[in-house]
Amino acid sequence: MINRFWLISLLLLLALSSRANAIDPILRKAIKQKVTGDFTSAIVLTDANLISLGVVDFNPNAIVDLDDLGNVNAGDDDSLKRRSQLKSYTVPWESDEMDLTDDWQGAYAVRFSYVHAKDHIKGINDETISSPLEDTSYLFASEFKWKYQISDNWKVVLGAGGQLIWQDNSLIYNDPVLRQVKPLFDDALVNTSLGAIMIDPNAEFTYTSELFGHKWEYISTLRFAIGRTVMTDNGAQSVSPQVGRWSNAFLFHYELPSVWDKANEVRFLVKRVDLTGDVIQSIGTDNYYEFGAGWVIETSSLVSWLSSIGLGITININSGLSGGGIVLLLNEPL
Repeated sequence: MINRFWLISLLLLLALSSRANAIDPILRKAIKQKVTGDFTSAIVLTDANLISLGVVDFNPNAIVDLDDLGNVNAGDDDSLKRRSQLKSYTVPWESDEMDLTDDWQGAYAVRFSYVHAKDHIKGINDETISSPLEDTSYLFASEFKWKYQISDNWKVVLGAGGQLIWQDNSLIYNDPVLRQVKPLFDDALVNTSLGAIMIDPNAEFTYTSELFGHKWEYISTLRFAIGRTVMTDNGAQSVSPQVGRWSNAFLFHYELPSVWDKANEVRFLVKRVDLTGDVIQSIGTDNYYEFGAGWVIETSSLVSWLSSIGLGITININSGLSGGGIVLLLNEPL
């Protein structure tokens, strides 16, 4: 869904070839790579703990000179173009905590997400011809969380749940040369719809303390999703996507005077994310960093499902989506 260069190159290669039987293994491999990459990248993109796409994107190098930091990719023309081609929206919700035992609390959590990616294939003989290529993903995630306060500073949260994902893909064949391979691609590589059922267990450890009279947190989260595609249009789409995510973050909270009797704060974030599985090719790396700052205010008395809202800035470094973004923050804990 993110790095489409290999897919477009394959489309051009197959479009110029007339030996359909000889390229069938290549096509099957491409279908598997695209399906597993699309589902796993959708999972990463819709988890706010992993990556943040902006409502408005920008190039951090245009504001601060980052060349002195060495081999740092904070955004270039290619990564900013990929960010602009992606739209991701997520609404999370978590129930109030309930007492399970004297030491353990529990809570339900759900998340609704939408991801849309668009690209185009230039004409093979005439570059003025453009064939639009689009992917859309819908995700519903739910889990039950077990929470335990290990000590005054340490807390552990164990989660068991899963995700239901549905994806639609479309390619409009405006290029007459590309139309020659339409029977090969339709209902297999493009112009197809399919779903996936994923289990997604996780564990999170949080250390909380104070610095200069304000709260700070170290949060380490490990997640591993694995599942199977369902309702496929082609046998080559029957695959088992998997993606592991390990996030380590430092979060500093600077509490502000209440506004309209509502708690609010400014927060600063430093985070590293390590990835395994089928998502590495799509994201373009197996690890990256994010830096962020934002303002969050309590809103629980306004709408029952919305506990807080805020606005922030994030900078992604050393991934296929490097760059800066202005982000909308929903239901962030205060």
